[in-house]
Amino acid sequence: MLASDMNNPQFLGAVDPDAVMIARFYKRAVQNRFLSRKESRPIFEDKIFCEYYPAGNTLLRMDVPAHEAHKMRFAKQWAYYVTTQGGDSREVGTPLTAWPLLSPADVENLRGMKYNTVENIAAASDGQLQTMGMGVAGMAPHILRTRAQAFLAAAQDTALPQKQAEDIEALKKQVAELTAALQAQAQPHRKPAKKVKREWTPEQRAAAGERMKKAREAKQQVTDG
Repeated sequence: MLASDMNNPQFLGAVDPDAVMIARFYKRAVQNRFLSRKESRPIFEDKIFCEYYPAGNTLLRMDVPAHEAHKMRFAKQWAYYVTTQGGDSREVGTPLTAWPLLSPADVENLRGMKYNTVENIAAASDGQLQTMGMGVAGMAPHILRTRAQAFLAAAQDTALPQKQAEDIEALKKQVAELTAALQAQAQPHRKPAKKVKREWTPEQRAAAGERMKKAREAKQQVTDG
């Protein structure tokens, strides 16, 4: 990096250019399109984002997935995030909001108990269910767990026929392309058609000879005159 009076402490009055930046790290649920298509249901995963912009100027606001460069650049903000949010833990699965059984209040209550996905509920142990208490979605915790397991199983059963149908369509397309290529190779290369020589009838030859005779006679008259 070239020395400058902004980032080089050797200069008098040097300041950190990022000192005027406002930055924060946070988690955002991002849909995993590959897993969502595979399971035929919305699958999300938590990813850490970094939002930063100069103080007093939100027009230059950046909001991007956090990389190591952001963590090094905004080390204080990253340290605060790790301290308050528990580090780089991520949840992958079906968000509670994608389960029609739960109301918005149920979702918030479950999140408060650290259940962030339907898979969390389906895999909960009996001991974990005891901390859930009664009243979530109007049913006992063990029934809620059974319903979560049934919901995920039904989604997998639906995903299999869809995937098979997609595979069949892809196979049909490959067969059609291969058939077209084989047909193109099997067809012989056609040579350009030869021009057919014109055949004159006796009458046409006689008429042409007569015209040529008259033309010669007319030319001779011009020459004699």
